[in-house]
Amino acid sequence: MSLLVVVAFFLSVREVTSKCPPSSGIYLMYNGDCYPNGSYFYDDDIRPEQLKCTLPGFTLNGGEWVTPDGSSVCCSTDPLRCDVVSAPNATISLYIPTGQGISSSDDGWYKCCLPTSCSNPSTNIIFANIFRWGQIEDTTVDLPSDVTVLPQTYTLHAIKIGHQNQLNTNYADWYYNESSGTSTKLCRGYNDEYSCSRGNGMKVNYGNGRYDYTLTLTWNEENITSGVSNNYHNHVYIFHLEVGLVTRYRYITVKVPATAPSSLTVVNKTATTITVSWTTLDSSDADGYVVNVTDSDTVQTVQVEGNSINTVTLNGLRGGTTYSITVRAYKELLGPASSAISVFIQCHEEGIYLQYNEICYSNKSYFWDSSVNAVTEAISCVLPGTSLTTGQWVRVDDPDHPVDCNSNSDCDPFHCTSVTSPNATLNLYLAQGLSAEQEGWYKCCLPTDCSDPNTNIIFANIFRFAEIESFTVADFPSDMTVYPQEYKLNCVKIGFYLYGIRMSINSIALVNYANCDDRFNNYCSGTALVSSTNTIRYTVAITWNGMTVSNGSISQSTTGDQMYQC
Repeated sequence: MSLLVVVAFFLSVREVTSKCPPSSGIYLMYNGDCYPNGSYFYDDDIRPEQLKCTLPGFTLNGGEWVTPDGSSVCCSTDPLRCDVVSAPNATISLYIPTGQGISSSDDGWYKCCLPTSCSNPSTNIIFANIFRWGQIEDTTVDLPSDVTVLPQTYTLHAIKIGHQNQLNTNYADWYYNESSGTSTKLCRGYNDEYSCSRGNGMKVNYGNGRYDYTLTLTWNEENITSGVSNNYHNHVYIFHLEVGLVTRYRYITVKVPATAPSSLTVVNKTATTITVSWTTLDSSDADGYVVNVTDSDTVQTVQVEGNSINTVTLNGLRGGTTYSITVRAYKELLGPASSAISVFIQCHEEGIYLQYNEICYSNKSYFWDSSVNAVTEAISCVLPGTSLTTGQWVRVDDPDHPVDCNSNSDCDPFHCTSVTSPNATLNLYLAQGLSAEQEGWYKCCLPTDCSDPNTNIIFANIFRFAEIESFTVADFPSDMTVYPQEYKLNCVKIGFYLYGIRMSINSIALVNYANCDDRFNNYCSGTALVSSTNTIRYTVAITWNGMTVSNGSISQSTTGDQMYQC
């Protein structure tokens, strides 16, 4: 539906105040209440109750009311009359005599000038809208409480005042004004009915001819409720009111930035923080910014209030993680996102560490050979803030023959790449199959080789097939004074998906499973996935009564320390 409107209104609200102190300057009074500049008055209300315009402490000297067409109100002729009070407070009271009414040309904005006429540039001026039938007193919007997230929901309000009989309401409609110039009807009001085809609406009766026509909409970056298209520009709405013989329109705009901030850049980063900056938009295009930082499973949102601020520090991050960061501007709603930047932060700010697949690993971690057999799957040994000189990887059982980073053989199946600065880094990966003789413990030395007593050292176990990553006791009894006592054994296996597992005390098996398969969640009884593929924890509950240890129906007599095997 196409709709062309060439009507302008003051965006003012009829606000009643209980007092009119002299310090308030010129004011309007009706029925004992004060009203501010730009208030609305139904013509029936000032027939014959007077609308007073008063300037405290001044003597009237040519003051006047001026009609919408710019002529002075003649106080002695119809349709508007006025009474004057010269002192001590200059006052001109405007009213419509009983039985009289205003015409369409008399409907609109009046101004009162005191104590002198409106031609005096030093006079005091206040405006009042005197209308027939009905008027749109105001249009407002309830904005989202959280401007940082999408989708965003907001509610439009149009306040109709005037004639109390709803059967005289021919139109009370909301439209969305498309950027192309066309308009889409969202809600229809007729007589006492009101319904919305897009969004949700309701009509609230405040009494005395005052109604609130609401419309609640949700925007998801591309569409406003039910497919009204909007790709990041201001949302412009029109409320159309027709009551009796008059037609009114009012526009309201919900402001949205049309563009994203540019030049998103990392300024600084630590093991737990990233500081970013961006180029701000013009002050008219943004009230603030929202920065989003995400990794594989978390989202952090930071709101930056104020257009001039273009830097923020993102806290509480995890070392050894790659984050995706974007920034958006906001006005009343959230604007488009900038291009994302990818930022990796170190596991530690200082001290040597291992990193694999963007995850940090501590000293003496285990790595399955099948997972480190490509340059893109290398184990990284890193020393932050240090330049690489002669660092190296060395097999612990063969310290005299460090890994040759540039060639491989059956005796040395690895290759490695390096980064000299700002963080000394050696990346180790398999260039061919790992033999039984070459599996086991390797140490990394940075920034110098392992012969330097002052170098930094960290260990990694590179194994074939499968390995026991840890074997621990957990959940000891809280009361050590009574029997029986219960605790748990936890054996963590990593590596190949087909395996068997046995846990025993001395030569007695407490559990014994074969052909366990991790590929299809076909775990053996008692196992649970720990953190990543093919990393399985097997738990056995043990009961000790002072004489024997048992697991279900299996028991073993024992005295002294208990030695378990996995």
